[in-house]
Amino acid sequence: MVSEAEKHRIGIELVEALKDKLTPEHGKFTGRLKSSISYKIDGDDVVISMEDYAEYIEYGTPNPTTPEEILNWVKAKIMPNVKVKSRKGMTQAMVAEKIAKNSAEHISRYGPKAFPFIRQTINEDLPRILK
Repeated sequence: MVSEAEKHRIGIELVEALKDKLTPEHGKFTGRLKSSISYKIDGDDVVISMEDYAEYIEYGTPNPTTPEEILNWVKAKIMPNVKVKSRKGMTQAMVAEKIAKNSAEHISRYGPKAFPFIRQTINEDLPRILK
């Protein structure tokens, strides 16, 4: 049986190991994913959580990506922080569609490629943390 203090130590070290992988030399990260990584104790388990898009960093994205595939994400994650000043008669929905179109073109052309930071942490760091 692992003590509560030991579970917290494991959680803290695992979070730090994951964050250490998200550095500029490994890719362009805004800091949002890194700051979202946290842990909680759930009974006997240490549960790690982070932003949903970590899946796309871990496994990459299927290419090509269409604007329709990411429009809901743009509306949920980007548009709440965008103020539309309608100089050209563009509505909030039109701006969301334009962002989705430009993002899909960029993703289809450039990636993102898979960066398996979670699997790397589990394989390389977790055995050391559990000792």
